[in-house]
Amino acid sequence: MSLFIYNLLGKKPKGFGLEIEDRSLKAFMFEKRRRGTCRILSCGMKNLKKGIIQGGQVIDAEVLAFEIKELLKSTKPYPIRSYSVVFSVPENKAFIRTITIPKMERDEAGEAIKWETEANIPIAVDRVYLDWQVIEELADKNEILVTAVPKEIIDKYSEAMKLAGLDILAVEVDIIATVRSLTGGKDFSEKPVAIVDLGESITSLAISKNQVPYFTSSIPVGGITFTDALQKGLGVSYEKAEELKLKYGLGKMKEDDIFYKIYNPIIENLVAEIEKSVKFYEDSINAKEKVEKIILSGGGSLLHDIVDYLSLRVKKEVIIGDAVWGLGLPKDFPEEIKRSLIPFSTAIGLAERASNCDD
Repeated sequence: MSLFIYNLLGKKPKGFGLEIEDRSLKAFMFEKRRRGTCRILSCGMKNLKKGIIQGGQVIDAEVLAFEIKELLKSTKPYPIRSYSVVFSVPENKAFIRTITIPKMERDEAGEAIKWETEANIPIAVDRVYLDWQVIEELADKNEILVTAVPKEIIDKYSEAMKLAGLDILAVEVDIIATVRSLTGGKDFSEKPVAIVDLGESITSLAISKNQVPYFTSSIPVGGITFTDALQKGLGVSYEKAEELKLKYGLGKMKEDDIFYKIYNPIIENLVAEIEKSVKFYEDSINAKEKVEKIILSGGGSLLHDIVDYLSLRVKKEVIIGDAVWGLGLPKDFPEEIKRSLIPFSTAIGLAERASNCDD
């Protein structure tokens, strides 16, 4: 689902996905081939300095545009030369709701959704970009997924895209793209799952069923949080802390281990948010089904031992999401490359949307 899609005037451009976080950019592009297969064309990531984007808001559109152009030059194996982009805005700046309305004509439904949404978000509806789609049709009513993002947020991102010379195909909330890339296959279509996307500075969560995020939230915990904690706890440089984090992961996570003392408050915060999200879904949205599986994604999911430890703490199956398995890659596609693409789950979901903008 996109917040808006530009009129393509019959054209079918090859677009790419661009994930934008406070401290990093990720780009991904692939092309569809015959018989449901695809070919990855290029991908890459770039770290951002503090102050370009802060708390999900663009502070300096000109510098962001420059960084985007530099990223597209550096993607591998080839620079991305497409001018058509689907980019992300952060979940913590969006309002995602499911509502139920009586069955009616589309124009009438649009008005009903507008007024129903305004009653459920803390901002006037004329100050947001609003998008919606029917997720379930019942005998006399429809269940609707509604997404709204303040215009001032999207307009600053859009300004950066234009300064970078890019044509905007669509805008998506990051967690919606993540859900698409991780739950697009039959294994996840019928049962609710929890998506936990551990990004650079924010973790986005969603409880999803049939690729619909029925509940979303986010917390200011990410890969940088672990590095910062290790730097302060051990009194080492940021670079050394990052090196130790990558080498040892969570460590033994036992009370007599230094890593436990440093990381445990972060992990417990993450666990509490997962459990709260699952409980809300099961108590208030769908009391008939339990969430039994948690899918980790994002760069933070590669932290050694985080899968086993989270599984032990939340007492549920925890797996690393495979964002590329639904793309129809060749059977002999190298596993090491697939693993290197784990942090690109959101960018891949955006690229999937870009590939369907002509549908």
